[in-house]
Amino acid sequence: MNIPWVFRGGAAAAVGAITAVEFDPELELLWVCDSFGNLMSFTVQPHNETTEWAVYSSFSASTRSPSSIGFIPIAGECMVTVPDREVIRGFKRGGVPIMCLPLPSDTQNYIDLFQANTHTGSMYFVGDVGLTRLVLQEGETKRHTVPVEEPTIVALKQFDQWVVTGSTSGTINVFDANDLSSVGSVSPSRNRVMTLDVMGNTIAAAFVERSGTGFVKVFDVRKLGEEVYMIKDIFPGNTTQMRLYLDSFRPTQTRAFLLTPQGYHIIQLDLEKPVYSSGGIIEGSSTAVSVSRNRMCAVVGNDKGHFFALSHPAKRDEYIMSNFIQPVKPKQPSFTQCWVSPNGDNGFDESCASLGLASNWPEDDYMILKVPQKLRCVNLGPYASHSIVPNQWGFIRADSYLIDTKEKLSAIIPNPYPFNTQLGNDPGRVQELLLEFRKDMKRKHKVSRGGGTGEYDPMEDSLQVCYSMQHKLDWRSYNEIPHHVAGMDNSFPESWLTPILQSLYLCQPPEFPIRRVILRHLCRREFCMTCEIAIIFANIMITASSASGLKEAALPPIVQVGNLIRTLRQIRTFATSNVFQKAKNRDDAVAKMHLVQRLILETLHKDLQDQKGYPFMKYQPPSPEYENSIASFFGTEFTVNGRIHVEPRFFWEVPASALKVDEGLQHLLKQLEACKDQVQIKRLPPIIVLLLNPEHNNLKPPTSLKISRSNKEDYNYVLNSNIIHLADDIEDVGNFVSHQRIKDDLFALVNDYRVTSPMKITELEHLIPALRSYSAVVIYYALDQLTAPPYAHQDNNLPPNMWPILGPLLVEDVLAKGLQRNPARQQFKSPLSSHTDIQPGDLVAIDAEYVVLKWPHKDEEADFVYSAHRKPRMGLARVSCVLSREDGDERTIVDDYVHILEEIDDYVTQFSGIHPGDLDPLQSTKNLTSFKSTCLKLRALADAGVVFVGHGLSQDFRVCNIAIPKKQIIDTLELFHVKGGRFLSLRFLMFHILGERVQEGEHDSIEDARASLRLYRKYVQLQKEGTFENALNKIMAKGAETSWFVPESRSGAFNDISESMTGSMISSTVYVSRGANVSDGETTKEILEDVSHLAKEESEVEVEVEGTSKSEGKTIKTGAGSTSSIPATETTS
Repeated sequence: MNIPWVFRGGAAAAVGAITAVEFDPELELLWVCDSFGNLMSFTVQPHNETTEWAVYSSFSASTRSPSSIGFIPIAGECMVTVPDREVIRGFKRGGVPIMCLPLPSDTQNYIDLFQANTHTGSMYFVGDVGLTRLVLQEGETKRHTVPVEEPTIVALKQFDQWVVTGSTSGTINVFDANDLSSVGSVSPSRNRVMTLDVMGNTIAAAFVERSGTGFVKVFDVRKLGEEVYMIKDIFPGNTTQMRLYLDSFRPTQTRAFLLTPQGYHIIQLDLEKPVYSSGGIIEGSSTAVSVSRNRMCAVVGNDKGHFFALSHPAKRDEYIMSNFIQPVKPKQPSFTQCWVSPNGDNGFDESCASLGLASNWPEDDYMILKVPQKLRCVNLGPYASHSIVPNQWGFIRADSYLIDTKEKLSAIIPNPYPFNTQLGNDPGRVQELLLEFRKDMKRKHKVSRGGGTGEYDPMEDSLQVCYSMQHKLDWRSYNEIPHHVAGMDNSFPESWLTPILQSLYLCQPPEFPIRRVILRHLCRREFCMTCEIAIIFANIMITASSASGLKEAALPPIVQVGNLIRTLRQIRTFATSNVFQKAKNRDDAVAKMHLVQRLILETLHKDLQDQKGYPFMKYQPPSPEYENSIASFFGTEFTVNGRIHVEPRFFWEVPASALKVDEGLQHLLKQLEACKDQVQIKRLPPIIVLLLNPEHNNLKPPTSLKISRSNKEDYNYVLNSNIIHLADDIEDVGNFVSHQRIKDDLFALVNDYRVTSPMKITELEHLIPALRSYSAVVIYYALDQLTAPPYAHQDNNLPPNMWPILGPLLVEDVLAKGLQRNPARQQFKSPLSSHTDIQPGDLVAIDAEYVVLKWPHKDEEADFVYSAHRKPRMGLARVSCVLSREDGDERTIVDDYVHILEEIDDYVTQFSGIHPGDLDPLQSTKNLTSFKSTCLKLRALADAGVVFVGHGLSQDFRVCNIAIPKKQIIDTLELFHVKGGRFLSLRFLMFHILGERVQEGEHDSIEDARASLRLYRKYVQLQKEGTFENALNKIMAKGAETSWFVPESRSGAFNDISESMTGSMISSTVYVSRGANVSDGETTKEILEDVSHLAKEESEVEVEVEGTSKSEGKTIKTGAGSTSSIPATETTS
């Protein structure tokens, strides 16, 4: 279904939450009110195909947070009206107050909810007595108050004929708008009214049940006894506001905006479900909404002080009204406290001369109307008294500012001298320190100062956006084309090189020859850049293919690049080039990008050349010409005195003196052609890589490139990728983004994990912030007729199936021998005679253990060094896989300890089971292998078609750096989960579902993998018996009763751990007393009997624990006939 509204710009409007938004009924203005009582108006300024909102006026209007903005006609003009607690205030559009109406003593003591009607001039409000109507006529205030029996009124709305109130009891009362006589009511119910709206004879009210379920009921004023329609599938939780409107192109259809903390719904009153539901709006909860008079524009505000404009998809002009009327621009935006008639129609008081500011800031750079009025100036001059004197401008000098703790807005006042306390006492160093501080401040600058849309701003680190539950975050809201492009992790200091990876992956759609070449590289070296890029490309393809199906099957459109960066640091050419040292300034950052581009292409070429020297088992390249693929795509071949030059050139540097890219490149080629006796060009590459603008010049690449050579054919190239660098000034390191061709002449902006929809290259350039300098630095051009290699024509945009090649690695790990001191003892003995023992559909239970790495974060404040306050980066330490084809079959086929090069900050032994020395080749006695080997084993199992079973697999696969289709994943964390409830731990589930104890003492990945497998087997059994839902409900009840803890075992190991945990609930008096009265066997038996009784009343549960040594095990028998044999891992009593 088409989206009923499209985004049309927005602005940061307030410091507090937006409580009300309204469109001006006469002029092209949008009014916004925040929780501090500030009232602001914005005018739209169209620029080509974008829309910008500029501040027209801003002033303090109320001492409270108004929930509505009204417009009352008075003296021939429209007055903006907002309620205060005991008065109603009216202002001209520029902020001059023209009405201060105290509440008549015979009405009410205060205002709770307020509404105003522009057509009739009536004002309605609810207070401590009931409902009151006020009308200003001929200098008099006519009022009428009627009591309302409901104790708590939470909603008030009016239309020309009706006034409607809603209460917490579910009652809706309808009054006549003229005399407030009762028209009818909706009877109380167990549901609470959250918000409502009225239009014509239609009333729509949002209700919420005690369970949190939300729905909307539609009533007709003429027949209030029963609802006309009901709309369900509303986000659970509070509904903040509703606004009815008629569809502009379907006048018979009444629709409404419905705001919730999670976003907003578009509902059509005659349909049972919303026609559109948004995710969140960037961040924060939606709090206010308004629709323009012509119903072609809507605005939604949030609790972060931002509003977002939406327009009808069929809208063609840039204005929000039917007929555009530009407000008069104020000639002198001064503000006064005197009551003088204005000299113009703009609403600003121009009778007073502009006075100098109290501070020494330049007046041209000072936005007076955005400054709160209630601030004070503290005069601490040498001849001044220490008294506090009012400042008409409401501003102060930074060096004389004393904070008023009662002033809520003091914390957000910008300090023009933020470094005064850091400049020291040496006058000679002041200028130098000040310059350095300003440079640092600019480096930390994350948001564009030019009023841009933010698409080109540096994205927040993905590790910090969502840490432990990344699979739960709606990454698709950042990526508009996940079926084409997947974003990349940007939490590393070296993540600025990811635009090059995107350029290689997306080069020349739809053939994509480069990715298909790289995907077929495989060698046995532990640190191979091309192998790591192939793994990343395979993950992207699997992730993108999952997005083409059902939304539930889509993987998060973001892939990890950490192991590639780890590998690059081990390659000599990268390690000695200093490319990963912190850039000093803008030009240094561009130079590093140019250098990395050269090194990556040269290393790709070298890796393919060396593949035969480092063969992986029996793998053979797909064709004899494969080793020269990178040279044939990117290399310009030369001849020297008739002989072909050995090393091709992979890039061209266009001189900065060139006025155009194509002319500069053509000039270089002609210079080479002139040297006929020395060097000649034999062949131009199918893909040209241009390095541009080393000093941030303004050379811009054309969308096509035609190269003509004398007496030879012409070459027609099309633009495929454009890597752009943005910076504030020459001292700013800036950030890199890329424009990637998706189809034909449509490009998408790729900014780390943010990917826009495809559009013209000129449209993308319009999104670049106006005050940030930008420059194209790396360009990819490809021949318009370039195709993929013949061996890759059947790929169908999926990575090649590597099971026949990688499968033998599960039986014999040839990549682990160099890391093991004693392979005969350390090497893992596989129970498989051949990798073909694994069949598609087999269950493979998997569990991974991590350690905390001391890896630098991309954090300016920490200067790229480790900082403890950031969320830790986890490193893969151990992976275990258990193969199962039937009940009781539990063969361990993988148990890898992963070699980690980085410094380990914390082994977290209690939760990982990893001890110091286990991952060190010089000390380890375990089956130590490389990260690459472990990753290839998991890729082999995925290509074999097995189904992975585990508990919390999304986190495991993310750290393992592998993408697995969701159809091959069974996550017991999700199976045993009630929507909206708590996720249950593996230890808790095993104890209460199977009566087994796991994770007592140090964790063991084999034990956890087998536990998740048995848990899944039990899930299948309960589903067949039809008792799973009841069993899960009992487990949830038991968890609430026991605070989700498992009773202590009688063995010493667990008791020691619980006693060492200070403040643990396990050792609390209440919990220990329960454990003393009820034995473990009795507790388990009670749960199992309750579950089994639901299937068969006569069934019995017998729990037998046999043996006490590690070699013996325990057997669980249930009345349903299932038996599970469990090898014991520790002594039991």
